Amino acid sequence: MTARRTLFFLAIPLSLMLLCFYIWTLSTGVALSGIGRTGAISVTVGAVALLFLSSIAALWDGGRQEAELAQAVRKDPLTGLGNRFQAESRLNLALEQSRINGRAVGVVFCDVNDFKVVNDVYGHTVGDRLLAAIGARFADSVRPSDTVARYGGDEFVVVCPDLRNANDVGLVAERLKMTMDRPFVIGSHSIIAKTSIGITVGYGTRNSAEELLSRADAEMYRNKLQL
Repeated sequence: MTARRTLFFLAIPLSLMLLCFYIWTLSTGVALSGIGRTGAISVTVGAVALLFLSSIAALWDGGRQEAELAQAVRKDPLTGLGNRFQAESRLNLALEQSRINGRAVGVVFCDVNDFKVVNDVYGHTVGDRLLAAIGARFADSVRPSDTVARYGGDEFVVVCPDLRNANDVGLVAERLKMTMDRPFVIGSHSIIAKTSIGITVGYGTRNSAEELLSRADAEMYRNKLQL
């Protein structure tokens, strides 16, 4: 990236200097020898080519950086999963598709029970590794078309597009529960973690992303209170 920027900023003044030189020769009537003209033309062509190529490289590099930044904004650095913004974006996209194909869209809202106890007993490093492990298990247990995201703190959301009916999202929730049956081995610790889960299903013709997330969150909270 540094080399491309250097070429770009060198090509600009060089091209401007040659342009000014030609303007000066035309205005003063100075005649150039054949060798001088050939050399000047060669240098000018080289400078223009350098300016063109370096401009393309700079634009390409800027576009790549913007794409990487956009991806980083939607990615959770702890788990490597999507974050809240990606979950909401995928849910909106699923609802748009639902308006076309009439298929259901499911949302699963998960909260890790007693996660504060894990942090207090084992430390935040172990707690962070536990969240990453839970996210990895969730991602392995859903369809490739589903989106698992860390919604915030110890909360995860799964967006399930293109479902047949409400029963399908219940099956997703059952798979997520089953992934929590095995203890998580974090360093020298074997930790048993459980989650409270809330589910809902909707359609693009009559539901919004905010509504579905709110309903799934509310059901998760009701289930958590029953523990």
